[in-house]
Amino acid sequence: MRMNILFNKKPISVNFVGTDHKLIPSLINALRHNKFTVMNLVNSLERVDLFSSEAILYAKDGNKARIPIF
Repeated sequence: MRMNILFNKKPISVNFVGTDHKLIPSLINALRHNKFTVMNLVNSLERVDLFSSEAILYAKDGNKARIPIF
């Protein structure tokens, strides 16, 4: 399943891998509070693979990062 969310006024595609939309608030919270990762990807964040305990962030330039979801 996939859906779009707004983050920093940009639509971001979120792919659910073994989870569902109930983790979206936790994902948004993790994106807001993981400043190091998001600062490096904020302008080029393109999509997210959301798992039950982590998210993999993909940037337009090919970079990716993992952040924990609580």
